[in-house]
Amino acid sequence: MAKYWVRYVMPVMVEMDDDTDEVTRVVTLPEEIREDRDDRGHFLVYDEGFVRRNDDAQPYIHAQQVARPEWPGRLRGGPPQNWPPTLEWEESFDLTEADDRYGERNPYGRKYDHDQTPHPDDDLVW
Repeated sequence: MAKYWVRYVMPVMVEMDDDTDEVTRVVTLPEEIREDRDDRGHFLVYDEGFVRRNDDAQPYIHAQQVARPEWPGRLRGGPPQNWPPTLEWEESFDLTEADDRYGERNPYGRKYDHDQTPHPDDDLVW
């Protein structure tokens, strides 16, 4: 049985207390989940080994269709009904289970070896 990953984006609201400079509350907005795309507009779909795959090919189109969030009725409220309950969602993700292959293809972050020069827009601390 093959398994695939389809990447989504979910906004997170963070409340700040200006007097204490502390984060006082974090609220996820699952009703605003949307498919994530790279800088060329392609959906981000990965195989079970976290290798990025073409979003126009089967079975990756099928994976996108199955993963697409659904809500009952016309109004979105709460998490998608066709996804596992939010208590089963994982808070984070151990990228070592993918041998760092996912991180190398992450369009939102660059990965550098110590002999490479970082991009000027990156604010990296070595």
